[in-house]
Amino acid sequence: MGQDSGARASIRCFIGLPLPLGWQQGLDALAGRLAGRLASRLSWTRPDNWHVTLRFLGEVEEARLPGMCEALRGVDFAPFALCLGATGSFSLRGAPRTVWAGLSEGAEACARLARDVDRALVHCGFEAQARDFRPHVTLGRVKQAASGDDWEAVGRELAVELGGAAFGPALAGKFVLWRSILGPQGPKYLALSHFPARDHGGGPDGRKVPA
Repeated sequence: MGQDSGARASIRCFIGLPLPLGWQQGLDALAGRLAGRLASRLSWTRPDNWHVTLRFLGEVEEARLPGMCEALRGVDFAPFALCLGATGSFSLRGAPRTVWAGLSEGAEACARLARDVDRALVHCGFEAQARDFRPHVTLGRVKQAASGDDWEAVGRELAVELGGAAFGPALAGKFVLWRSILGPQGPKYLALSHFPARDHGGGPDGRKVPA
């Protein structure tokens, strides 16, 4: 957390939905199979790092964290189901840049939660989210695309895999404030605070939530 002399201490962080262990393991195995046959060079998301981002914050002064967490504790949402669905890539000048999986179930509830999180952050002094929210799980980032790879075929293969038994419906029962620690092997995420869903009576939900 050390900073230059005279600068305020800050950390890089984001807010998101964790994915269940079974999905994490399945995505790790899937990434390994694809990496073995693609000519393109990809930086796959590290095991245990897959998540759905609700709001990326970047560098935040540590002094703001208590107030931010207090505001986020006021976000009231009911648990909702998640299923992985359509895949695709965010492109730059026609070349694939980021390979991602969308949601076939839970996208609307996820968007509502993201709006509520954003509203809570605005109330404690953060700027509103500038970009349209698109719930997704980043599978990997294309560092160098090879012309021989058939990305449409990759998308079809991913869609079939993600619709399989290894990726059955999961319950989104909490969101998490994570710290992102950058390193030569990729970022490492450290959970700073958990914010559970609530039942219809307004109390903490007692059902099992993704780890």
